[in-house]
Amino acid sequence: MNDPAPHTPASGPAASGSTASAPRQKGPLGRLLGSFYAALPTRITGLTRAVAIATLFANIGIILTGGAVRLTASGLGCPEWPRCTPESWVATQEMGINGAIEFGNRLLTYVLVIICAALFFAVVRLRRTHKPLLVMSVLILAGIPAQAAIGGITVLTNLNPWVVGLHFLVSAGLVMLSTMVLTRVTAELRHHRQNLEGEASSQGASLVDGETDSLSRSLATIALGATWFAVVLGTVVTGTGPHAGDPGSPRHDFNPELVTRLHVVPVYILCAAAILLLLRQIRLRASGRQRRAAWLLLAVILLQGGIGYAQHLTGLPILLVWLHMLGSALLMLSATMVFDRYCSSYRTRGVDGVLAENPVPHTT
Repeated sequence: MNDPAPHTPASGPAASGSTASAPRQKGPLGRLLGSFYAALPTRITGLTRAVAIATLFANIGIILTGGAVRLTASGLGCPEWPRCTPESWVATQEMGINGAIEFGNRLLTYVLVIICAALFFAVVRLRRTHKPLLVMSVLILAGIPAQAAIGGITVLTNLNPWVVGLHFLVSAGLVMLSTMVLTRVTAELRHHRQNLEGEASSQGASLVDGETDSLSRSLATIALGATWFAVVLGTVVTGTGPHAGDPGSPRHDFNPELVTRLHVVPVYILCAAAILLLLRQIRLRASGRQRRAAWLLLAVILLQGGIGYAQHLTGLPILLVWLHMLGSALLMLSATMVFDRYCSSYRTRGVDGVLAENPVPHTT
């Protein structure tokens, strides 16, 4: 019987439990995604600002097209969701103009997705230096499918006024976020231009570019809060009155006169805050941008108030109601601008997506 061969310990990579492996090769999809990411902008440019403007206008525009759906009684022009009918994804000729209006509004959601996605891709490679811009762009982009889902619920609940009101409030929030993105991108480009001219601070420029005090900051905060309060109560007034979006849709069982008077209360508070802020500017070294923002807010308040009273006294004609919806979006825009100009802690970080030697802490 032969003795077993002597055991010799293994040597090499296998003995140590580690294996030398070649770098993992990317597949076609991975290479395509890598090339796409590498092509994304690494700095803020005029194109970034153009996309931010488009995002703001698109979110205001979807409010107006949604209002047109409701005011033309086309809210159930497509009676199903996500399909237009149980048999069709699109409006049919038999559904008439109401079906075409509602389906057209649904199609605009895809346009909004493209624009908001463009904003996200415009800032995603700036995530280390401009995190607030990325966070807000993500929230805006996520808000679009959320709005689509809420829109579907409105159809499935026969245009329940509470759900319709929520639909509008989310859009108002997207307008606020879009305004904040635009003011920050604009500030970055302005500071970059000043830097090229040798006029900028290396520590970044504050979005609050003029003198403020506790009173002016409080008034700006009250203005934004009162704007939200007015918009929320406005959805209740709308849900109590006519123009439900469909003749058979439910309405709030509130006293129309009472809810209208309640709706006016935050408007008066907002108007008072805007006037007091303008008066306070006389004592402060407010910047031109701060003054313009405050004057814009007061102008929008007066215009919106005039439209509101006119529609109330003339029986809520469709055109005035539609203009009042536009006024609500502009009111949110102008109140947000005032808040940013007086209360924001944001400082510019430069247009490049590269950390500075002495980076400024992230602020919103």
